[in-house]
Amino acid sequence: MHVDPQTGVAFYQFVIDRLDDRRRQLYPKGGEEYAAAWAAAHGLEKEFATAVHADELMTAEQLLQELVDMAAPWREHPHYPANQAGEGAQGVRTPGTPS
Repeated sequence: MHVDPQTGVAFYQFVIDRLDDRRRQLYPKGGEEYAAAWAAAHGLEKEFATAVHADELMTAEQLLQELVDMAAPWREHPHYPANQAGEGAQGVRTPGTPS
């Protein structure tokens, strides 16, 4: 798995954007679910960045995979990071694909 700060940020931002889309669709309901999912994604991204900067690559890879798993429901979305050429996300294993 390609582990670098840009890949983590790309998946984090993608998840946050999709959560924002979902929140707008469900408004005025869904606020608690949104807040919990946002906090989870934000926590993962912070832990991922810390692990990358500490050169703890196994931990970083695990945390990145958790972000990828959070993004999995939107794999077919045109902005899904692994689908973007030149985004640095190539080589990230998505669920259901061989590593």
